Amino acid sequence: MTVVLVGVAGGCGWSGYGLAREILRGEVNFSGGNYQFFNWCTNGLPIVGRLGQILDGKYIVLLQNNRELRATGGFVGSYVRVIWDMGKLVDLGVQDIYVPDGKLVGHVEPPYPVQESFRQGWWKLRDANWDPDFASAAATVKWFLEQGGETGIKGIAAVNLDLIQRWLGVIGWVNVPEFGEVVNADNMYSLAQKYAETSWYEGSKQKQEFLGAVGEEVVKLTRNVSIRKYIPLMKLFYEELSKKQMQMWFEDEEMRRIVDSLGWGGRIEKPGREIDLLYVVESNLGANKSNCCVERRLTHDVKRDEHVTREKLRIEWMNTSEYDSPVKPVFWGGNYLTYVRVVLPEEAKIQDIKVRGLILRMSTPNDFLMPNSLRQEISWDMYNIEKRSGHQIVGFWVRVEHKDSATAELEYESVRAGEYKILVKRQPGIEKFGYKLTVDGKTKFDGFINRDILI
Repeated sequence: MTVVLVGVAGGCGWSGYGLAREILRGEVNFSGGNYQFFNWCTNGLPIVGRLGQILDGKYIVLLQNNRELRATGGFVGSYVRVIWDMGKLVDLGVQDIYVPDGKLVGHVEPPYPVQESFRQGWWKLRDANWDPDFASAAATVKWFLEQGGETGIKGIAAVNLDLIQRWLGVIGWVNVPEFGEVVNADNMYSLAQKYAETSWYEGSKQKQEFLGAVGEEVVKLTRNVSIRKYIPLMKLFYEELSKKQMQMWFEDEEMRRIVDSLGWGGRIEKPGREIDLLYVVESNLGANKSNCCVERRLTHDVKRDEHVTREKLRIEWMNTSEYDSPVKPVFWGGNYLTYVRVVLPEEAKIQDIKVRGLILRMSTPNDFLMPNSLRQEISWDMYNIEKRSGHQIVGFWVRVEHKDSATAELEYESVRAGEYKILVKRQPGIEKFGYKLTVDGKTKFDGFINRDILI
């Protein structure tokens, strides 16, 4: 949350700089000149006017590893607990996700793809950021955290590993003497993996302690950053928010509304009846970091007549991994096993879905007669549709072997009047993907999508 608030304070000259420094140092003076002038300068921007309310309470920042892609950005291996008391930072510490996870009492039925992949018979915090809509996922994460003893949470933010690397790229390297390491943008990922997975054992705290030590040094260096580095740092935070590589959720309804209005809430909005919607969401369930080496390209062909709009979407994945499984500590990727969800308008009618040329069948109630927790086989041959208000989510499995590619093809119909418009969304954790849109035989877009875009 500290990072997010610093991003808000990225303008209005010296008052913004001064307020950012106060936030980073954990001592915000709401009666002082920096805050008063900045609030006036931003013309009472709601999130600035409520800064006193925001900087008072407990927040959780999810640290997502987007090399193991999940719906909201990546697998959550750790989180940061941030506690403010009326503008004063009283606690800032890294915790391993498995600590509260181990305190969960009782049984929670898992989403069926989570069970089909891991076959563990339960759903826990480590896989709780499952929903493609961040607000829904954050609420679920909060519930799991509360069961593990993390109570009184006012808000949840999510950041991806790439942000930490880019952050280091701006401020420079940090020395972590406890581990005898010098950490920079180039080696951050490999070192994080080293302490997270190499020589790990049940109850080990080396990952938590390493990330905590790195985080402490990064914050210490950032607190004293020069104006020369402050400006690109603010730009970095703002761009990450704009691209949904950082996402925010608040318990307070009014704060959620403000965040959503700024586009920082990771919501799947309903774009309007005359605007098409396309959002491809992947969840790596292969227990590896193969998203280091996976690229994707979408080809979207739209044909219209006076009665119906016919759409054909082709998704191609390319996996350049050298090996089929991790070779620790050198390589962490491998074959890519992903559950893919394609978010479409609610009125779209699926005609046909193929994966690697295999025609999939639509799931029926008979496919879910047994509890999800008892499923033991991957449902390669079927797709499932989840209805939401304003859209529908079509889910199916895809496997992409190392040094290979795979395709999925969806054909569906909808009704569109007037000029064709479409909102194409990019999943958090993915930097960009190729997209080509053809409408009635004419190419309307052919390039890369690196943020949500209306075409």
